[in-house]
Amino acid sequence: MNDEQLLTDVYSRLFEAVAKGKISLPKRKKKKAVSADDVRNRVWIYLNSKNVSQLQDDMRNIIFRQIARKSDFEDLDTGRLLARFAQEELRGFNEVKTAKVTVSDVLHFYKGIDRELITQSLSHVYREKFVGQKTKQEIVALMPANPIDAYPGARALKRHFILHVGATNTGKTYQSLQRLKEARHGVYLSPLRLLALEVQERFLMDNVMCSMTTGEEEDIVKDATVMSCTVEKLRIEEVFDVAVVDECQMIKDRDRGYAWTRAILGIMCPEVHLCMAPEAEDIIIRMIEECGDTYEVVRHERDTELKFERGQFDVERDLKKGDALIVFSKRKVLALASYLQEQGVKVSVIYGALPYQSRKEQVRMFINGETDIVVATDAIGMGMNLPIRRIVLMEAEKFDGLDFRDLEGPEVKQIGGRAGRKGMYDVGFVAAAEEPERIESLLREKTPPIECINLGVPDDIIKIDQRLDDILLTWNALPVSGIYVRSDVTREVNLYRKLRERLPELSNEDYYQCITIPFAETPEVTGQWLTYCTCYFTKGEDSLWFPARDPRNLDEYESYYKILDLYYQFCTRFNLPFEQELLAETKSEVAKEICDILVDNLKKYGKVCRRCGKALAWNHPYNLCETCHALPAPLRGIGGKHMSTWRGEQSRIPAPAKGHSSGRQPYAGRSSSGRRGHRNKT
Repeated sequence: MNDEQLLTDVYSRLFEAVAKGKISLPKRKKKKAVSADDVRNRVWIYLNSKNVSQLQDDMRNIIFRQIARKSDFEDLDTGRLLARFAQEELRGFNEVKTAKVTVSDVLHFYKGIDRELITQSLSHVYREKFVGQKTKQEIVALMPANPIDAYPGARALKRHFILHVGATNTGKTYQSLQRLKEARHGVYLSPLRLLALEVQERFLMDNVMCSMTTGEEEDIVKDATVMSCTVEKLRIEEVFDVAVVDECQMIKDRDRGYAWTRAILGIMCPEVHLCMAPEAEDIIIRMIEECGDTYEVVRHERDTELKFERGQFDVERDLKKGDALIVFSKRKVLALASYLQEQGVKVSVIYGALPYQSRKEQVRMFINGETDIVVATDAIGMGMNLPIRRIVLMEAEKFDGLDFRDLEGPEVKQIGGRAGRKGMYDVGFVAAAEEPERIESLLREKTPPIECINLGVPDDIIKIDQRLDDILLTWNALPVSGIYVRSDVTREVNLYRKLRERLPELSNEDYYQCITIPFAETPEVTGQWLTYCTCYFTKGEDSLWFPARDPRNLDEYESYYKILDLYYQFCTRFNLPFEQELLAETKSEVAKEICDILVDNLKKYGKVCRRCGKALAWNHPYNLCETCHALPAPLRGIGGKHMSTWRGEQSRIPAPAKGHSSGRQPYAGRSSSGRRGHRNKT
């Protein structure tokens, strides 16, 4: 009996059971009278329409309710109605099921599951009952009861941990790296690609051969004894003799914390140095003790005193050489830097989206005294050793991706701790332009210990024969005991669903390879990612072209740089040939263009009135000046808080060049070489 025949038989039995009163229907909250003629009309439409998917739930309710009332169906072709209803249920089921699952599998999953088809569709019963419980059973069978048992190689080693505990700027990482230089085969695990690159450069300057790999680039040095990489790039199957894991308090991060958990539980290394803030000490010791490993604690204190300057900071009155002004968005960084530049202040700019080469040049200018002030986001707070005399928090709240919220104690300490540099500024200062009393309190208060750490998605469960989003969401919902919580899978689920709409027939392994590629999820970059996935899986690797653009402003240059990063990530993830030399050359040129804009054209990125174009203060809360705001509403146009306009903020994506094979204009910033925008060589 095939699926359609089986489903027809099931509904026939359900119709009969309801008609004989053997199965009672759930009571409706509000009864609605439906005439016999209305029922016949709706059934006639259902039987004679080509697309009835939107009518299916309504028809289920009508049929079973009329049968339960013993209404007269003799003048209707009930056989045809039953067949059509079963066909539609099967169609909906086939759209959501995996290839190997049959109707029989669902109906025999547990006793009485077929009765749920009276009020719910087969596809809904499959997703909510069968998939949930079946997937849960399979995940539990694959997962070890204790997360430490997922790393048998590490459990077989005798590991010793050295915990370097201290606040920001206390020399934790420096001391650990001194030991790493002596390693025969060592690894440095960084929270940021910037730090991974800085460590490689520092080691090479000290004649220690050091390779580097991050999500964006790779530099393999001949005869290297050390690998410097971002924490996600740890090769868990490789054995090291010395390892340094930096910023271990990141283990609590809901998005990336799993990488630190994996490193601490799974790294195969007899000597592991863990650098952390004090709040991470207790929970990491608990992890080490559960693993049966040994540890010692080395406490680090600041060599420079840190003082808070009371009173409200005024940027026009109180600004001094060596200050770092902190705001919490790229736009505000550019607006404030533009404002200062117009006042004749030499400024370096640092924010998260800034390419490494551009950021490095901005840092160099500040260190060498070519600029007097740094304007930065909180990207400055982790691992950037700059000669900063004073950290000034220009805002007391930040947007965290969901909403505006007040700054928290660990953030204030992490950022404020960057003030002071031994031998140059023996006292570091922290000031605030908003709510100085609260900021001082946050700086002084003791940060509560971390209570839970994040687990990442186990590789084994991806092979389960269910839809990948069902697997991820079921895993995420499973209870977990002890000190662990499960990482957020929202990003992966959303990307999977977008990709599945384009490519519905890929394996879970292929989907997971695609959705775990790290890239900036802006609309343009995500669109490029979808295009690369589609081309690779439908046309093969020779269809993957080098990305070409014609950027004209800062936003477009930064977006293009992110797409270049995606191109590298995609090619390395699937072992595709790519234009390594061209990529490095183009990224360098784009980074230089960005730096030139930040040096020479910052004035274009100041805040202006949307109506009249008048210059506004960098932190003006409205998109209109006072004069335009005073006009009658029909004359002043759109306005509102947090809606200010910046010069140069509009992004102009150029139209595709005619005749260009990739449908994109070549990058105009390079000399014509005949290689722009071409496809990879296979």
